Formats: sequence, C-alpha cells, structure tokens
Amino acid sequence: MNIDLSATWQEASTVTLRGHAAVVIDVLRATSTIVTAIQSGAREVIPVETPEDARLAAQEPRADRVVLGGERGGLKIEGFDFGNSPYEYTPRSVGGRTVIMTTTNGTRAFAAARGANITVAAALLNVGSVADFLLREGRDVVIICAGTEGRVSLDDLYCAGALIERILTPGADWVLNDGARLAVHWYGTNTGTSVDVLASCAHGRKLAELGFHRDVEYCSRVDTVMEVPVLRGRSLVSR
Repeated sequence: MNIDLSATWQEASTVTLRGHAAVVIDVLRATSTIVTAIQSGAREVIPVETPEDARLAAQEPRADRVVLGGERGGLKIEGFDFGNSPYEYTPRSVGGRTVIMTTTNGTRAFAAARGANITVAAALLNVGSVADFLLREGRDVVIICAGTEGRVSLDDLYCAGALIERILTPGADWVLNDGARLAVHWYGTNTGTSVDVLASCAHGRKLAELGFHRDVEYCSRVDTVMEVPVLRGRSLVSR
C-alpha cells in the first residue's frame, strides 16, 4: 500500500484521492483545536473556507446551538465567538454545540481532501489513534499538510513523520512518495522534545510573538487524546 504526502493544501489538488484515506494535518493549530473540540463534546465541527461561509452556515435553519471559531493572521476573526486556540474549546464552551470553523490554512485543507473515501483530522495529540485507525482501514493513505500560505511548514511535516513512523509496522509493505520519506527523515533526525521542535519552526515562532506560547506547548503534546475526528458529509464528528 502507498503513503503519499502533500506538503501544502494547494499541492493536494494534483493528487488522486479516490479510494484513499485522507489525513489532514495542521498541527499549529487547526487540527489540534478540532481534536480538542471533539474531545470536549462538540456535536460536530464544520470546516469552511472563508469567514463569509461560516456566517452563512450559522444562519441555516437547523443551526441551533452554533458557535463560530477561527482566525486570520493567527488572531480571532471579528464577531466570532472563539479564535483558533485549543484552550478556548472547553466542555463548557462547546459541549453539545456545532462549531463552524475557518482558518487561514487548516480548514482549506479539508476542502482539498474532497474526493477521498474517508478523511480524518490528525495532530500530535491523537497521532497514535489516527495510525491505529488507518491500519484498520487498510487503504492507501494521502496525508495533506496544511502548510502556511502556500509554503511548507516543518511543524506539519514533523507530525506527519510521527504518524508515518507509527503506520510502518514491521512486515508491512508500504510504499512512500518523496514527501512522505522527507517527513519521516525530518521526524527521525529531531532528537529534541516535540515542544522544542514546534517552538523552533517559523509558525511556532510567529504564534509565540502573538502571545500564544501556551498553544504551542499544548499542540506539542503526543498521544494525549483518543478521538479521531472523521469527516461525515461536511462535518467532522467523533468516529
């Protein structure tokens, strides 16, 4: 079986998704926040591409108990309930609610995953659970890293490498494309802690400059969440 990796959501438009399991990664911070929201009891998370899409979705007749979350430039969008910090998505704030989310890069990656047979959200928080899920699915895998405004993000590659390492069980016959091999190499050559790696990446430094040091630390935690958010229709829900 195959594991292909696209380093940005824009690159994913050239990838064949039919018959594949797609994994979306935006470790700083969209998929980490989505995983946290689902763990906190959100009924669903609906990823949309623009703030206008989010506001329209919130006006739909069935959209009761809805909260809007997201960011542009790392900061909360004016008029939204929450930004993109996982610390905002607590059981009290999102339990039983629909979260409509738009972010600069991460939610666009879910749009790029359209066409896959199944799509899941992965972060370091749930990397082991996602690996187990993919092994049970037994499909070819396409990993879509969100990247940052069309550029490669080393934090996403690091998370992808951690995921691939867990998938490559002894005796399994997996074929990796160059992007997947690069992610494994990047992950394997980093001997520091995950928080050191994420904090040293360009996006980690930007978040720190914006005052989100705690978010970087939180998003660097490994295997602390069992949830694997799965895309059903347009909604990410608990599997």
